[in-house]
Amino acid sequence: MRLPRTALGVFAVLLLVGCADDVPLPEAAPLSVDDAIIDTLYGAVRGPHTVSSVKDVALASDKDQRELSLNVYFPSEGQNFPLLLFSHGNWSDKDSYDRLIEYWVSHGYTVLATNHLDCCGAVSGIFNSLRYGQLGLIDGRLEDLNRLLNELPTLESQVPEFAGKGDPQRLAVTGHSFGAFSAQQFGGAGAFDPDAETYLVDLDDRVKAVVALSPPGPMFDTITSGSWEKLQTPTLVTTGTWDIQPSFWPDWRAHLMSWETALPGDKYALVIEGADHYLGNLICRTEREATPQHDALRMVQIASVAFLDAYLKGESAAQPILHGDTLATTTGGFARLRQR
Repeated sequence: MRLPRTALGVFAVLLLVGCADDVPLPEAAPLSVDDAIIDTLYGAVRGPHTVSSVKDVALASDKDQRELSLNVYFPSEGQNFPLLLFSHGNWSDKDSYDRLIEYWVSHGYTVLATNHLDCCGAVSGIFNSLRYGQLGLIDGRLEDLNRLLNELPTLESQVPEFAGKGDPQRLAVTGHSFGAFSAQQFGGAGAFDPDAETYLVDLDDRVKAVVALSPPGPMFDTITSGSWEKLQTPTLVTTGTWDIQPSFWPDWRAHLMSWETALPGDKYALVIEGADHYLGNLICRTEREATPQHDALRMVQIASVAFLDAYLKGESAAQPILHGDTLATTTGGFARLRQR
């Protein structure tokens, strides 16, 4: 792990999760289409699989690696489902995304979600930001996710009901906010090392797709406008017109930079009217006093299932969501899916 380069970078971490609402939000028209019409879209209803989960599994430490606490999700019946790794947002945790993760599982996916060094609230987040610095936290997240994949046999022995459920040959990495950047790193995105003046790229050919929920724009001195120039793996980016962080991204369009600057081909961007960084309080900060944005969550569920089904299962029926104006037309412009 690298130590902090300067105290300035650590101070920026504290600003990242500030929730000042001092940026005017643009008007956003709500979804005005009947549920029955939305139900006709691919992936719009919960899938046929019963969801099972085992929470707080401890992957033992050794002399070089800390103990990981993770959740394991899988369909109750059947075997050999595509495998998703999930990376939480800064100061959040593995337990704050069940509304999305369990939806994926109902559609025939297995998911591993672990806590990272910056998890579980301000106190531990600040402490580990001071201890490891931004590159240290970024490196630690990659180590955590790689360890989940590399130690699948160990996990299967610890959780026997999970044995044979996940297919690592059909693998995607997913994440939210800081975790969205971690997911993108497996597709070729790079963290900038200001000391070496180079980008650290961790492209992993095992990863077939990336789902990046509200990924950051440039932040600190480690994620820059050049971080996504080598992002090549098929990627879905999601954001909304209220997805604003006053200290970093006063304009929601910053979350689209990774989509705009990645290598072209198989790159998709979902934009939802009035969706904020937490979908109200449905993901990441579920304790937040905000109106839950159920319609926005549903758009993320639809687009992500269609994307994952297309790239991990080869489902041709998912293609109309990804190509053309199907989503925008059906939702009256509430959600729009772009492609490049």
